[in-house]
Amino acid sequence: MPALSIRRITSASADAIVALLNPIIAAGTYTAITRPIDIEDQRAFITGLPARALYHGAFDERGVLLGIQDVLPDPDAPTQGHVSTFIALAAHRRGVGRALTTTTLARARDHGYQIIQAEIRADNPGALAFYAAQGFEVVGRAPGLVVTQAKL
Repeated sequence: MPALSIRRITSASADAIVALLNPIIAAGTYTAITRPIDIEDQRAFITGLPARALYHGAFDERGVLLGIQDVLPDPDAPTQGHVSTFIALAAHRRGVGRALTTTTLARARDHGYQIIQAEIRADNPGALAFYAAQGFEVVGRAPGLVVTQAKL
Protein backbone atom coordinates (compact mmCIF):
# COMPACT_ATOMS: atom_id res chain seq x y z
CA MET A 1 0.00 0.00 0.00
CA PRO A 2 1.36 3.46 -0.83
CA ALA A 3 1.89 5.95 1.97
CA LEU A 4 -1.41 7.73 2.51
CA SER A 5 -2.25 11.06 4.03
CA ILE A 6 -5.81 11.36 5.34
CA ARG A 7 -6.94 14.95 5.62
CA ARG A 8 -10.02 17.11 5.70
CA ILE A 9 -11.42 17.96 2.27
CA THR A 10 -11.71 21.61 1.31
CA SER A 11 -13.17 23.24 -1.78
CA ALA A 12 -9.65 23.38 -3.21
CA SER A 13 -10.00 19.64 -3.92
CA ALA A 14 -13.25 19.97 -5.89
CA ASP A 15 -11.61 19.32 -9.27
CA ALA A 16 -9.78 16.22 -7.98
CA ILE A 17 -13.02 14.92 -6.44
CA VAL A 18 -14.88 15.35 -9.74
CA ALA A 19 -12.08 13.47 -11.54
CA LEU A 20 -12.40 10.66 -8.98
CA LEU A 21 -16.22 10.50 -8.87
CA ASN A 22 -17.21 10.72 -12.52
CA PRO A 23 -15.56 7.44 -13.62
CA ILE A 24 -17.24 5.71 -10.64
CA ILE A 25 -20.60 7.16 -11.67
CA ALA A 26 -20.01 6.19 -15.32
CA ALA A 27 -19.24 2.58 -14.29
CA GLY A 28 -22.85 2.37 -13.09
CA THR A 29 -22.26 -0.36 -10.51
CA TYR A 30 -20.75 1.32 -7.46
CA THR A 31 -23.13 4.16 -6.67
CA ALA A 32 -26.74 5.19 -6.93
CA ILE A 33 -25.61 8.55 -8.35
CA THR A 34 -26.59 8.59 -12.01
CA ARG A 35 -25.49 11.95 -13.38
CA PRO A 36 -21.94 13.28 -13.65
CA ILE A 37 -20.80 15.79 -11.02
CA ASP A 38 -19.24 19.08 -12.06
CA ILE A 39 -16.79 21.21 -10.10
CA GLU A 40 -19.45 23.73 -9.07
CA ASP A 41 -21.67 20.89 -7.78
CA GLN A 42 -18.81 19.65 -5.66
CA ARG A 43 -17.83 23.10 -4.38
CA ALA A 44 -21.45 23.72 -3.38
CA PHE A 45 -21.55 20.36 -1.59
CA ILE A 46 -18.37 21.16 0.35
CA THR A 47 -19.32 24.71 1.30
CA GLY A 48 -22.86 23.65 2.21
CA LEU A 49 -21.87 20.86 4.60
CA PRO A 50 -23.57 21.01 8.01
CA ALA A 51 -21.39 21.95 10.97
CA ARG A 52 -21.01 18.36 12.26
CA ALA A 53 -20.30 16.83 8.85
CA LEU A 54 -16.96 15.17 8.20
CA TYR A 55 -15.31 14.98 4.78
CA HIS A 56 -11.93 13.30 4.37
CA GLY A 57 -9.69 12.48 1.47
CA ALA A 58 -6.92 9.91 1.13
CA PHE A 59 -3.96 11.32 -0.80
CA ASP A 60 -0.89 9.41 -1.95
CA GLU A 61 2.68 10.63 -1.49
CA ARG A 62 2.40 12.69 -4.71
CA GLY A 63 -0.78 14.40 -3.51
CA VAL A 64 -3.09 12.42 -5.82
CA LEU A 65 -6.57 11.91 -4.38
CA LEU A 66 -7.32 8.17 -4.14
CA GLY A 67 -10.52 8.19 -2.10
CA ILE A 68 -13.07 10.29 -0.28
CA GLN A 69 -15.41 9.62 2.59
CA ASP A 70 -18.03 11.78 4.24
CA VAL A 71 -20.30 11.52 7.25
CA LEU A 72 -23.46 13.61 7.18
CA PRO A 73 -25.50 14.05 10.36
CA ASP A 74 -28.97 12.56 10.48
CA PRO A 75 -31.31 15.55 11.00
CA ASP A 76 -33.72 13.37 12.99
CA ALA A 77 -31.15 11.57 15.18
CA PRO A 78 -28.37 13.82 16.50
CA THR A 79 -26.02 10.99 17.45
CA GLN A 80 -26.37 9.22 14.10
CA GLY A 81 -24.60 9.89 10.81
CA HIS A 82 -24.60 8.52 7.27
CA VAL A 83 -21.33 7.60 5.57
CA SER A 84 -20.44 7.53 1.89
CA THR A 85 -17.16 6.18 0.55
CA PHE A 86 -15.73 6.48 -2.95
CA ILE A 87 -12.40 4.99 -3.97
CA ALA A 88 -10.74 5.69 -7.31
CA LEU A 89 -11.31 2.73 -9.61
CA ALA A 90 -7.55 2.16 -9.98
CA ALA A 91 -7.08 2.20 -6.19
CA HIS A 92 -9.55 -0.53 -5.17
CA ARG A 93 -8.25 -3.17 -2.74
CA ARG A 94 -5.16 -1.17 -1.77
CA GLY A 95 -6.21 -0.18 1.78
CA VAL A 96 -7.48 3.28 0.88
CA GLY A 97 -11.01 2.67 2.18
CA ARG A 98 -9.73 1.06 5.36
CA ALA A 99 -7.42 4.03 6.07
CA LEU A 100 -10.24 6.49 5.44
CA THR A 101 -12.69 4.57 7.61
CA THR A 102 -10.27 4.27 10.52
CA THR A 103 -9.78 8.04 10.56
CA THR A 104 -13.41 8.90 9.85
CA LEU A 105 -14.88 6.67 12.55
CA ALA A 106 -12.42 7.98 15.15
CA ARG A 107 -13.27 11.57 14.28
CA ALA A 108 -17.00 10.76 14.16
CA ARG A 109 -16.76 9.46 17.72
CA ASP A 110 -14.99 12.70 18.73
CA HIS A 111 -17.87 14.66 17.14
CA GLY A 112 -20.49 12.90 19.25
CA TYR A 113 -21.72 10.33 16.75
CA GLN A 114 -22.70 6.98 18.25
CA ILE A 115 -24.01 5.21 15.15
CA ILE A 116 -22.84 5.50 11.55
CA GLN A 117 -25.01 4.02 8.79
CA ALA A 118 -24.18 3.16 5.22
CA GLU A 119 -26.73 2.42 2.50
CA ILE A 120 -25.14 0.13 -0.06
CA ARG A 121 -26.42 -1.06 -3.40
CA ALA A 122 -27.52 -4.66 -2.96
CA ASP A 123 -25.74 -5.56 -6.22
CA ASN A 124 -22.37 -4.30 -4.93
CA PRO A 125 -20.86 -7.27 -3.05
CA GLY A 126 -17.46 -5.57 -2.83
CA ALA A 127 -18.88 -2.63 -0.89
CA LEU A 128 -20.95 -4.94 1.32
CA ALA A 129 -17.82 -6.95 2.16
CA PHE A 130 -15.81 -3.77 2.72
CA TYR A 131 -18.27 -2.31 5.23
CA ALA A 132 -18.63 -5.70 7.00
CA ALA A 133 -14.83 -5.84 7.36
CA GLN A 134 -14.95 -2.38 8.97
CA GLY A 135 -17.41 -3.58 11.62
CA PHE A 136 -20.69 -2.58 9.99
CA GLU A 137 -23.65 -4.94 10.46
CA VAL A 138 -26.72 -5.30 8.27
CA VAL A 139 -29.71 -3.67 9.99
CA GLY A 140 -32.22 -3.44 7.16
CA ARG A 141 -33.03 -3.66 3.50
CA ALA A 142 -34.90 -1.48 1.06
CA PRO A 143 -35.53 -2.10 -2.65
CA GLY A 144 -32.06 -2.46 -4.16
CA LEU A 145 -30.29 -1.38 -0.95
CA VAL A 146 -28.75 -2.91 2.14
CA VAL A 147 -28.59 -0.72 5.24
CA THR A 148 -25.60 -1.33 7.50
CA GLN A 149 -24.40 0.39 10.63
CA ALA A 150 -21.48 0.58 13.01
CA LYS A 151 -21.84 1.50 16.65
CA LEU A 152 -19.02 3.69 17.87
